[in-house]
Amino acid sequence: MSKELARLMKQEGISQSALSRATGVPQPTINRILSQVTQDPRRDSMARLATYFGVPIDSLYSQPIAPIKTGKKANIVADIYTRILSLSDADRKALFARIEQDLE
Repeated sequence: MSKELARLMKQEGISQSALSRATGVPQPTINRILSQVTQDPRRDSMARLATYFGVPIDSLYSQPIAPIKTGKKANIVADIYTRILSLSDADRKALFARIEQDLE
């Protein structure tokens, strides 16, 4: 987790404090993730970081996933995926129930 976050920050050229201001994730939290003090940060913090970098939230928890380079459509799909993952279980179930209902 810390390596992937550090890689994304380096790639974007953004500091901990600037990332904190851009995402609303407290700078000490970002520091604890990077220094591996925090092994299980809150999912909403990770969702904000993932959204900022335009990556699926799960990519912050595991090995880096190579970015899909197929243009704007891929970015939209990645954004939707990240947003869905950041929902609570109940909200996700409600969303999928509504989609299922609309498809019938």
